[in-house]
Amino acid sequence: MTKCRAAIAAVRDCADTIEQQAASLLRLLPDVAMEEGLRATVGELGVRLRDASSRATFELALLQAELGEDKVDAEGAVQRLSLMDATMMDALQTVPDVIDQLEKSAERDEQYEPAFVLVIEAAGVMLQALEKARAATLRIS
Repeated sequence: MTKCRAAIAAVRDCADTIEQQAASLLRLLPDVAMEEGLRATVGELGVRLRDASSRATFELALLQAELGEDKVDAEGAVQRLSLMDATMMDALQTVPDVIDQLEKSAERDEQYEPAFVLVIEAAGVMLQALEKARAATLRIS
């Protein structure tokens, strides 16, 4: 059960990290120079990330309640935690393409470089949190 609690904590940390990074992107987006088409793309990414984080947080609350009532076993917990990891990974899957577009934009006009840096740094933080969550989930099995 200790490994299960550690995995829950790691998945929660991942969801919180994604929520924080998405909120930061959405908050800073209006003030960062970037091509308007990319601004919309980054905005959509931020919304998608925030939604995935909210879903994972909700599912975690349900899982913890069910674990507290002994309604789910370790195998069921692993499956559900894996699904939460997958939800967050799915939300992050377009990040490399967005970063590539921002990099090309920054190469065309250096005033757009801060937008590229902003997104790539946020992506790094989110991907590290996701990797920790996935590793903790795998340790349960």
